[in-house]
Amino acid sequence: MSTVGIVCEYNPFHKGHEYQIQQAKLLTGAEHVICFMSGNFLQRGVPAIADKHTRTEIALRCGVDAVFEIPFVYASSSARDYAHAAVCMMNALDGIDYISFGAECDDMDLLQKIAELTVNEPPQVSEFIKKSVSSGISYGSARAAAISEYLQNQNLTGYTSADLDRILASPNNILAIEYIAALIQTDSRIKPVPIRRILSEYNSTATDNDICSASAIRELLRSGDVESLRRHIPDSCYNILQNAYRKSFPMFDDDLSHLLSARRILAPCTDDIVDMDRDLCNRLSRLDTNLSFTETATALKCRNYTLTHIQRGLLHTITDLRCDDYSHFKENGWIAYIKLLGLKKDAGAVIKSMKKASQVPIITRSAEIYKSTDSTGLSMFSYDIKAADIYRNMVYNKYKISIKTDFEQPVIVI
Repeated sequence: MSTVGIVCEYNPFHKGHEYQIQQAKLLTGAEHVICFMSGNFLQRGVPAIADKHTRTEIALRCGVDAVFEIPFVYASSSARDYAHAAVCMMNALDGIDYISFGAECDDMDLLQKIAELTVNEPPQVSEFIKKSVSSGISYGSARAAAISEYLQNQNLTGYTSADLDRILASPNNILAIEYIAALIQTDSRIKPVPIRRILSEYNSTATDNDICSASAIRELLRSGDVESLRRHIPDSCYNILQNAYRKSFPMFDDDLSHLLSARRILAPCTDDIVDMDRDLCNRLSRLDTNLSFTETATALKCRNYTLTHIQRGLLHTITDLRCDDYSHFKENGWIAYIKLLGLKKDAGAVIKSMKKASQVPIITRSAEIYKSTDSTGLSMFSYDIKAADIYRNMVYNKYKISIKTDFEQPVIVI
C-alpha cells in the first residue's frame, strides 16, 4: 500500500488542485494522498484566504486522505526552507513513498540537474551569484541567472537560454527544484513526481477556463462574491466556502494592516527579526505607520528585495519571529513534531501506522504538545499558536465572529 505526499496551500482549493490529486494517484499508483499544508499564513507572507481548518475540510472532501500542518515558521519562509521542511516532515513520518508537485516544467531530467547544481554549487555559479548580489540583484534572481548561464556554457541541456530563463523564473518550477534538492540533501527514499500544470500559470489572473490559478480566484473574490467562484472550484469546496462567506472568509493581505500598525508603534523594527535586515528596518522606520500592509510592502519594494521577501519580513515583524529561534529550529533537526489537522475515517489505519513509525511525535490535539516534545518543539509550537491567535483576531476584527482556538478545535474527521 503506497502513499503520495503533496505540499500545498490550497488558497483556495480549485479544479487544478483536484486534477493534481487525480494525476498523482494515477502516475504513482498510490492508494492514499497525504497533504502537508500551510496553516493560516502562507509562503508569500500573507494570510490564507480561509482558515486552516476550513481548508482542511475542503481538501478531505476533494480527494485527500489526511492533512498535516507545516509549522508557521516554515510555512512563511523562503521557497528553499519551505520545501526542505515539508520534505523533512515526510521523511520523519516514514510512510510517504512519493512527493508530487505541480510545475510548468515536468522534465524530470532538467529539474534534477538544476537541483543538483543548487545542492553542489560549482565555483562558477557561486562567483556569478556573489557578483550579481553585490550589484543589487536579489539572491533568487542571481541564482537563476547563474544556473541558466552555467547550463548553457556546459551544454548540459537541449534548452535555449530564453527557455531556461523562463523555466527558472516560474514560482512552481522553483518550488519543484527545491523539493528535489531537499530529497537529495536528506538522502530521502521518497521519489519525486512532477505534474505539468494545465491551462493557467501560477500568477495568471485569467478566468476564461474552468481551471484557473488561485491568484485569479482571489481576484474574483475581491471584485465579486462567492458565487463567482462556482465555475472554478469543486462543488463540495464551493458549498463549504459559501457557508463560511462573510463569517470567516475571505481574508486578504490588508486584514493584517491594523496589527502591523500596532506592532510598529509599540516596538520599532530590529534586524533580529527573520527576513528584516538593517536596511529594511531603516526604510520601514521612515514610513507612516498608518499605511496598509499592502501599501507598506509596495513602498519598501526595490531591486534588492522581492515583494514576497518583504511581505514575509512584515509578517515576521508582527509575529516577532526571531532569527536566533529560527536558526535554532533548523540546527536541531528542523521538525520537532507533526500536527494532524484532519483525516478520512478510512485512512485511520494509515495514520495509526505512521504514528507508530514516526521519528517525531504526531500531535492530534494541541494540548498533547506539552508532554510530547522538548523545549525546542515547544518554542516552535508557540509560534503556531501565536499565528493562529493573530488570524482569529483578524477574523473577529473583520466579521465580529470568533473562530475556535487551536486548543478548542479537534481533528477534522469525515
